[in-house]
Amino acid sequence: MAKKRRNKIMKIILDKWNSQRLMMSNLKEEEISLVQDLYETSRYMNQWDGQEYNPEHIKNCFFEGHLPPDGKVENYRIQTIRNNKDQKIIGILSVYHGYPAIECIYLEFLYIDKSIQKQGFGQEVINQFTELTTELGYKEIRINVSIKNWLAIKFWIQSGFNNVCGIYGDSEYSEHTYANLELIKIL
Repeated sequence: MAKKRRNKIMKIILDKWNSQRLMMSNLKEEEISLVQDLYETSRYMNQWDGQEYNPEHIKNCFFEGHLPPDGKVENYRIQTIRNNKDQKIIGILSVYHGYPAIECIYLEFLYIDKSIQKQGFGQEVINQFTELTTELGYKEIRINVSIKNWLAIKFWIQSGFNNVCGIYGDSEYSEHTYANLELIKIL
């Protein structure tokens, strides 16, 4: 019985799924360059997380995944977010299934093109993603957000990620130190 339940929980999000205005689908190899260009517009976030910009990030995610410790590529997905109106790629979503526990899904990265943020697209993705992951049997969604990224913290808390399960990074605050909150949305 336990094995049957485990298989149910480890279902992977669909290769293609929709919300009212958007379509999410697995990244295709021929889209890597375009999506890397979009990813580059998120470089401003490096001021909050201290990460170096990687011009090969999307390519690396496509071929190797962006995995947690002991992670498996087959549990990782990177997807594009397209506007239904014109099919233009407007965002990126990447997730890892089954981390840190089998009943968890880790939303590793969500980004909507800066030029069209604040139009409800991110919230729309999260609402539909929450519905899908609940249907798949997950019990929680986890995210990691920089403490210095106030707008993101506000967005995630308003999206129901209101349980803090950890604070990681530097122990003292300064312009050159960084820390992250790990937030959970219980499904």
